[in-house]
Amino acid sequence: MDLIAAPKRRVFEDIVGFLTGQIEAGRLRPGDRLKPERELAAELGVSRGSLREALKALEMLEVVELRHGHGVFVTQPQPQSLSRIFGTLISMQPGQSDDIEAAREALEFHAVRLACRNAGPLHIARIRSALDAMIGETATGSGEKAAAADHAFHSAIVDASCNATLAFLYNAIDGLLQRGHHERWLILCAIDGFWDNLNGVHRRLVDAIAARDEQGAVRVTEEHFKLIDDVRRAASQGQAQVASIAFRPRGPRRKTRSEPQA
Repeated sequence: MDLIAAPKRRVFEDIVGFLTGQIEAGRLRPGDRLKPERELAAELGVSRGSLREALKALEMLEVVELRHGHGVFVTQPQPQSLSRIFGTLISMQPGQSDDIEAAREALEFHAVRLACRNAGPLHIARIRSALDAMIGETATGSGEKAAAADHAFHSAIVDASCNATLAFLYNAIDGLLQRGHHERWLILCAIDGFWDNLNGVHRRLVDAIAARDEQGAVRVTEEHFKLIDDVRRAASQGQAQVASIAFRPRGPRRKTRSEPQA
């Protein structure tokens, strides 16, 4: 029986693994400049071509930055970089969207707890401002703007946790979360009374955070997600019909000439 040789790793992959390992170990930090190309290639025992290939890959991932005439520097990580990667992966596996929503819930539950402990006056003001914007947009039936305000509201709560790592993870899936808000609006925006109920929950959540009532805030958050899940299940059979009307305002429908007057 012929044996099939295992595929060999390319040299540049080993270089990428080494450099990212140095970053993970804290030996390379944001702002650090790598050694000159010739010196680094000799130290690693690789060709300068392989090293350039590895650095290009890391630059595409925004792990390093090439500054012409100055060298290669380790960058400050940006959530948007992860967001693009996650977005591509999830787009290739549509079934994972439920997992993203579950991850969002887990992050927000803990963010609410931390916000009750750490939020300052400016955090509370930003959360209330996002809530006011959302209430205003739901009243006018502007689905796109209301969805954006809804996302801003939840993002403000995460920022109020004052936990940089949690906020980084939340922002890293920011694009996917915004898409999720958009898709929920397609289903829910035409349901009479739903957003009035949900915004009532939002108000109580802000009040609980402002009062530093951690247990109360967690209970309201549970109510928030249960309300969304219940309505989504109830609306699932009519999803195609609801989606077809997109963000049509929910105001009174104009009568046609053929319709009798009340």
